[in-house]
Amino acid sequence: MTAASHAPEGIEERVGAIVNLLLPALDCSVGLLVRADAPRLVIQVIGGTTAVNAGMSKQIRSQLSRPLLRPVVTGNLAPTSAARAYGEADWQQSAIRAEALQTLGVDQFAHLPIYGGPGLVTFVFGRSGEDFTDQNLALLASVQPVVAGLGKLLQLSRPTPSAVLGIIAIEVDSCDGGGDLLKLTDREIEVLQLLAHGHTAAVIARVADCSLRTVHRHLGNIYDKLAVGDRLSAVNRAQALGLLAPETVDA
Repeated sequence: MTAASHAPEGIEERVGAIVNLLLPALDCSVGLLVRADAPRLVIQVIGGTTAVNAGMSKQIRSQLSRPLLRPVVTGNLAPTSAARAYGEADWQQSAIRAEALQTLGVDQFAHLPIYGGPGLVTFVFGRSGEDFTDQNLALLASVQPVVAGLGKLLQLSRPTPSAVLGIIAIEVDSCDGGGDLLKLTDREIEVLQLLAHGHTAAVIARVADCSLRTVHRHLGNIYDKLAVGDRLSAVNRAQALGLLAPETVDA
C-alpha cells in the first residue's frame, strides 16, 4: 500500500494506485471508485474511461435501493458480491448483469465499502466467470482498514449535501431521450472559464498556478465530458448548458 500513499495529487491517480494493487489479487479486470450522495442521486465514478464512468453512474444510481448497495447506504460496510447480495439465480437473470457484461465485459462484482450512509464511498471490482470466493471477500475485509486509512490520507472523502464532491452536476439529454449527469470538477470549470475568455493554455497554466501538462489534461477531460473536439465548440456547448453566462464569453 506504500505505492498508493505516494500517488500523485490527482484523484484519478490516487484511485488507480489503490485499484492496481487489488486487481491482480482478485483476478479482476475492472476496478472503480464510487462516491454517491444518495439523497440527491448524484454519483461520481472514478477509474474508467469517460464513457464507462457515465454508464456506471447511471447504473449505480438505480442500485442505491437494491441489494448490493442498499446495505452500504444504511451503514453496513461488509464487503460482498453482487451474486451473494441478489442471490445467484436472481443475479444471473439481472438486467444490470447483462448490461455490465455487454459494456464492461464482466458479469461478477464485489465491493469494498470505505464510508457508509447516504454519502457512501466504495471500491467496486469486476471480473467475468465465477462469483467471488470466500477467500476473495476475506481479502477485501482484511485490507479494508488499510484502504479506509488510505482513503482519508488521500482525501477520498465522502460527498456532502452542501458540496457534492466539488462537482457541478447538470442534467443533459441523451440521444435515447433519457438523461444522465454531466460532471465537471471545480478545477475544470475554472479552466473552462479562462478558455472562454480567449486565454491560451500557457496563460491558463500561469493564472491557475498549475503545469501546462495539467492544463492540457483538464482540457482533454472537458472536451470528453462535453463531447466536443475544440475550444470554440467547448465554449459554445458550455454556454448552451448554462455553465458559462453568455456575457462571459469573449469572441
